[in-house]
Amino acid sequence: MVATSRPKASILLIGNELLSGKIRDENGWYLTQVCRRRGIEVREIAVVPDEIDTIGAALLRLLQEVPLVFTSGGVGPTHDDLTIEAIARATKRPIVRDAQMEAILREHYAGRSTETALRMADVPEGTKLRALPGWPVMRLDLEPGEQFEPHPPLAHAARLYILPGIPALLRSKIETLEGLDGELPDVRDWALVTLHTRLEESRLAPFLDSVVAAFTDVEIGSYPRWDADESGRLRVRVKVTFESGDPERAEAARVTLANSLDPADILDE
Repeated sequence: MVATSRPKASILLIGNELLSGKIRDENGWYLTQVCRRRGIEVREIAVVPDEIDTIGAALLRLLQEVPLVFTSGGVGPTHDDLTIEAIARATKRPIVRDAQMEAILREHYAGRSTETALRMADVPEGTKLRALPGWPVMRLDLEPGEQFEPHPPLAHAARLYILPGIPALLRSKIETLEGLDGELPDVRDWALVTLHTRLEESRLAPFLDSVVAAFTDVEIGSYPRWDADESGRLRVRVKVTFESGDPERAEAARVTLANSLDPADILDE
């Protein structure tokens, strides 16, 4: 465990199509990249089907553990878009029609709006529309002490971002959120440095264990890959990453490992 005040988040991906293999997930990967860049530690990515009770149970479990949850999927107007109802039930909030969201939808459909389309203006009471003007991002804030059975009262304030499942639309909304000062946690001094070596992990492990023990405040990871050389023989290349809220500590850990290895075993990045 890294001893920092790094903010934590989880991601809840919703959709039968993800679990059946009809659609390859892009949003979980994208959101983890955004969080990593901002210094947010992603604790879990959960994938659930389009079932109201299952969505709600997963959401409440995640909210007990982290103060920030992103949901993706299930916010359209069709029969299998159940995320809004699931969130409302789980957080004990009535569903209300947001007048501002309804106006946005009516303008978007330019006289072609139907009651089915306007369902997308129905949100859990207390939902805020962020990143206006234009298509908004839905945000629901929860207060410490709120209790959602069967869990104990929330020990922390929590924030839920309700995002679409369409990758291009989700990315657009996240980019807009990132442009709002103070909207998302941001640890600007979070640092990542790397070292590449030709040592197989079984040979690297004793050196790595020593560095891990000496730098408990640095998150250290080891990631091997095998590339073919000119003769077609596979050669290992291990990328070691060092991450910390203190850039000097991350670099010190990298240097310590480098100094413990034979220089011939260190590869250019």
